[in-house]
Amino acid sequence: MADKDFDVIIVGAGLSGINAAYLLQTQVPGIRYTILEGRKELGGTWAFWKYPGARSDSASSVFCFTWHSWPHDTDFADASSIQAYAEDAVRTQGIDKHIRFNQRVDGMRWSTAEQLWMLDVNQTNDGNGNDTDAKIIPLQYRTRWIIHCSGYYSYEKAQKVDIPGLDSFGGTVSHPQFWTEADDKAVAGKRVVLIGSGATAVTMLPHLAASASHVTMLQRSPSYVMTLPRRNPMARLLHRWLPRRLAEVLDWYRHMLTEHVFVLFLLHFPGLGRRILRAMTRHQLPDDCPVDVHFNPRYTPFEQRLCMAPGGDFFRALNQPNCDIVTGVIDSVTADGIHLREKDQPDIKADVIITATGLHVQILGGDVPVVDGRSVNINERFIWRSCMVEGIPNAALIIGYVTGTWIPGADVRFRTALSVIKRMRSIGATSAVPTIDPAVREALPHIPVLPNSSGYLVNARDRLPMSSGKCPWVNGRDWFKDAWHNLTGNSKDGIVYTVPDDKKKV
Repeated sequence: MADKDFDVIIVGAGLSGINAAYLLQTQVPGIRYTILEGRKELGGTWAFWKYPGARSDSASSVFCFTWHSWPHDTDFADASSIQAYAEDAVRTQGIDKHIRFNQRVDGMRWSTAEQLWMLDVNQTNDGNGNDTDAKIIPLQYRTRWIIHCSGYYSYEKAQKVDIPGLDSFGGTVSHPQFWTEADDKAVAGKRVVLIGSGATAVTMLPHLAASASHVTMLQRSPSYVMTLPRRNPMARLLHRWLPRRLAEVLDWYRHMLTEHVFVLFLLHFPGLGRRILRAMTRHQLPDDCPVDVHFNPRYTPFEQRLCMAPGGDFFRALNQPNCDIVTGVIDSVTADGIHLREKDQPDIKADVIITATGLHVQILGGDVPVVDGRSVNINERFIWRSCMVEGIPNAALIIGYVTGTWIPGADVRFRTALSVIKRMRSIGATSAVPTIDPAVREALPHIPVLPNSSGYLVNARDRLPMSSGKCPWVNGRDWFKDAWHNLTGNSKDGIVYTVPDDKKKV
């Protein structure tokens, strides 16, 4: 069992898991850890998504690791570039030696008596890369700590959306989450209807327009879309005149500060922010695309994630003769297209329908943690400082910012969890449990941990923990505030530590 016993097991070899591994091995030398990755390759999201144009919608200088330089001079990197970057990072730092592929965690059980987690793992190869999908090999691991870096959505299923009559459609129905080469071939030279108005639809549209005979983006309600340059002139100036590492650090903080000020402006002056965003949009639209119809969101900026158009590619596509946008509600899908409820809208003919309608949100890989034989309902528990869950010992949940840049959020949250691990080691503790005094708990407000109004997040609230808005029982959304709390906060507030010498709790 020696190769199955660890101090820390990281679940997921995406960017969050890789970053956690680096910080763990550099800040706690000698700690025994492994990364269990359910798929056959690292990279998480960026190895999984195959739809046309899949990319980051954040600046690469802040989306990358602070400890591994981004090798390109363009922002908004595509999925394959991000995956290649992640592979280079793990090789450079020796993290690749700690990754075990094709090992999916399907159960996690904590024993207070043993002060250990037992993980039930399904391996889908024989350990030598030989495919044994037909015969899953069950394994068991034991660990002091679990660091869950498996993201916030399911790979197996997308958000369930009822589209009347979709089964009767005579053409091809595709979903971005399950995109294959066959889908690429299906859209070439065809009439395509792209259903959705979020980041995925905005990303796909320009690339679909390049291969399809015609593309219609069909949205039930509009989103804000903002154009940003592919190459930031300030970043290029910094790199031209300063040493590389200094330029990277300054550019990182410049991006974070710019994002911080921009978000604060939109949150505090939503009316003005709305007018500015819509004015920027109006100047990029063709004459036959009214901004008041197609870019007039029902919500204020940053109630939902702001969609980005690198170099204005989304708007350039809308200015092409083979691309348009329609705002309306689907009445029914017919054999050869879509019929809308709005009587003034003609039917939309289609050979291919793409449903970019959102993710199925889940945490902990969809697993239900069991503590001393009792299943824990995550929805009934409060989150502790964005990274641990009330009543669950020695377990961190690392999720980046959903409405901001992902990696800075994942980084600061793991550093918070790491402070708990370091304190445990310094006092000789074997467990750390986020715990709320019952009287305090009774008075805490219940706030969604992800309060955004996006449909896929609203639908997932019964699968997510709660926030109170009061530290430490809070889920942060602001890197500067979170980093300050990480520096000035203590790892004792709200945590009960068990020290085995006399079984006392501190």
